Amino acid sequence: MRLKVIFLSLLVIIASVCLAEDRRPITFNDLVNIGRLSDPQVSPDGKLVAYVVTYYDLKTNRSNSDIWLMPLAGGEPRRLTNSPKGDFHPRWSPDGIQIAFTSTRTGLPQVWLIRVAGGEARQLTKLSTGASGAIWSPDGKWLLFTSQVFPDCPDDDCNKKRLEEQKKSMVKARIIDHLLYRHWDSWTEGKRDHLFLIPAAGGEPRDLTPGDYDVPPIALGSAQDYTFSPEGNEICLVRNTDPEVTLSTNNDLFTIPLTGGEPRQITFSKANDNQPVYSPDGKYIAYRAMKRPAFESDRYRLMLYDRATTKHINLTEDLDRSVSTIAWSAD
Repeated sequence: MRLKVIFLSLLVIIASVCLAEDRRPITFNDLVNIGRLSDPQVSPDGKLVAYVVTYYDLKTNRSNSDIWLMPLAGGEPRRLTNSPKGDFHPRWSPDGIQIAFTSTRTGLPQVWLIRVAGGEARQLTKLSTGASGAIWSPDGKWLLFTSQVFPDCPDDDCNKKRLEEQKKSMVKARIIDHLLYRHWDSWTEGKRDHLFLIPAAGGEPRDLTPGDYDVPPIALGSAQDYTFSPEGNEICLVRNTDPEVTLSTNNDLFTIPLTGGEPRQITFSKANDNQPVYSPDGKYIAYRAMKRPAFESDRYRLMLYDRATTKHINLTEDLDRSVSTIAWSAD
């Protein structure tokens, strides 16, 4: 038995040495040539997953992303988009027939639709300010998306004219007379993120959040700060309406009818509230909330907003942890 153990140990050592000869340290070129996988999205029937694969080109110093499909039961992956530009943010239609995604294939990012069975993609938005972050309504008839627009412009023609004037102007200096003019390494250029609604069949997008506010907020938001109610007739969104957002963490939840109108504020804490998620039965909105105003590192609590009584319930006050992503069970 002892000789057997020694013999087996020698075999393991010899095999390890042989394998080690074929190994080498990973290089920068290896890293560049590896496809990065991200943003997995499971189909409504649970049979497929859509995901993004990004490759980098060392010669051009550019990246390219495409959307792929893979059966969850296993099998060969299938490339759904094949553009020399970026295709990303895939989101399934409720019936599982189409996927909405963001693409830069025509220049600025725009929302596109493609059938899962294959075929050519269809461009849904053509805004001069671009479009991204599309999500579907529960009935599949509408999509929400965001675009960075000039807050005093009533339509896209105005935005387009303003952008052309900036491009043609010989003066490239910035005159800064108020905050916020830059967030980390991104210049705002006098624009705000607004939330738009567009029919899935195509048509003119409608700005649901006109005014000098960002939706979603510029900072301290979550992975998803706008959503449809389960019945599809209401939208919940997050924005900060304080005059000086640079000194504030006061993000709040607002609801707005699908038909449009003035957003109705439903959270009133001076601290940060974000990530609204409707319960499947539509009775509640779960969200994350901080308690200390102007304190960016405060702990997130898991809150419930009762849509009938308008009461707020703190579910995790005694939990010494910060809440991250929120998800409801099916029931």
